[in-house]
Amino acid sequence: MKGPATSHPALAAASFPRPRGGTWRSASQSIACAALFVTGLDLWLSGPQRLVLWAHVLIGLALLVMLTPWLIRHTPSGLGHSQRRSFTNLSWALLACWLALMISGLVMSLPGMLWLTGVVWFPERPVTEALSQVHFWSSWLAMGGLILHLTMRHWGR
Repeated sequence: MKGPATSHPALAAASFPRPRGGTWRSASQSIACAALFVTGLDLWLSGPQRLVLWAHVLIGLALLVMLTPWLIRHTPSGLGHSQRRSFTNLSWALLACWLALMISGLVMSLPGMLWLTGVVWFPERPVTEALSQVHFWSSWLAMGGLILHLTMRHWGR
């Protein structure tokens, strides 16, 4: 419908800024990241709590399922066409942190998932401790890098 209010030449010539905001998918991923960071920090500070641990594992698996296809699609197109060197370097470092975070979390949750199927298996204690350290420190780097990435890429326009 074209009326006088929408067909005015001044309105047609005005350039409106690109709307900011994301999709329901990006919102749910952001909420999942925040929930994982808070529950993970709670587990680190307070020790294992069954409900918090299961919430952390299940939210982590859900985020892994949501994030993996997006990373596969977004990484080649986004990083391949990046024009700012600092943004490109930060994005590669952020991707490495997220991969370390997701892989270490998946490996640490493997004994629990196997136990649910009736198989009892635990990695050696030094392996578990190393995975825990990788998971803990990569979560801080991933969250800080994600905020910096969003600031440079999406919020800084």
